[in-house]
Amino acid sequence: MSAVIALSERVELQTRQTITDGSGGQQFLWNTLASVWAEIRPSSFTTGTRIGGTTTRRFVKVFIRNRSDLVLPIQVVWKEKNLTVLGFRDHKPGFMELECEETLQ
Repeated sequence: MSAVIALSERVELQTRQTITDGSGGQQFLWNTLASVWAEIRPSSFTTGTRIGGTTTRRFVKVFIRNRSDLVLPIQVVWKEKNLTVLGFRDHKPGFMELECEETLQ
């Protein structure tokens, strides 16, 4: 049996808006969809090298109450950190799990 979900962290769910300029370019803005309670569980991390240095990515599971208005691309803002939502799924009755990634360096 899995652990009880404790919604003790306040997070913002943000959706991406694409704005085109008059020159054929695009800008991306993030708009707050909702502020919700969540449970944050660190999942794993990876470190790799690329041109210009080392990249560390942390993966985090974010549990929230079920919502029907989530569509990728979205991000979670938690403690001034932007977490990219890679995907989401139903978890337990009434809850959903968001698989997120944070690029640290």
